Formats: sequence, C-alpha cells, structure tokens
Amino acid sequence: MLGPDRGSGFPPQAYYRQSIAGDLGAMAQRVGAKYLMLTHLAPSLGAARHNRWDVPGGALTEADYRAAVEAGGFTGVTIVGKDLASLRLPPK
Repeated sequence: MLGPDRGSGFPPQAYYRQSIAGDLGAMAQRVGAKYLMLTHLAPSLGAARHNRWDVPGGALTEADYRAAVEAGGFTGVTIVGKDLASLRLPPK
C-alpha cells in the first residue's frame, strides 16, 4: 500500500520495519487462527495521505485491508479495527 515499489516515497527503512496485512494474513493462516484483527493501521482508513506521503491509488477501505489479508492466504474472519473498537470473541 505504501511500499517503496508503489511510488509513495515512503522510506524503505521505515516500511520494512512494519507488519503488512498480507504477511499478517499468512502468519494467521499458518497458526490456524480463526480471527485476525488489524489495528494501528497505516495508512488510516479513508486517508489519502500517511504523514507526508500520498497513498498510491487513493484512500484505503476496509475491503482493501481484507483483500490484502486474504492475498496472504488467510481464510478466517478479518476484523479491520477502528479507533476505540472493542471486540468480544465467542467462547471456545
């Protein structure tokens, strides 16, 4: 989304220190997670800029984040967290 290869200008040294949605989806799938909740999104939902960098292709939606998680192979339920979100998981 903000990857250096996408023309955003976001510095590679900062980008590659972050977890990206596709990697999180792959990891969640490997461990057999049923749910994955994304929090601390960068860029934020609906933001066309992250700090001083433009988001290539424009603002991202929940569907964009879910698609990135699914591209990583996750087949469970993805929850895209919003500010002040709370979550109650069902009992085992």
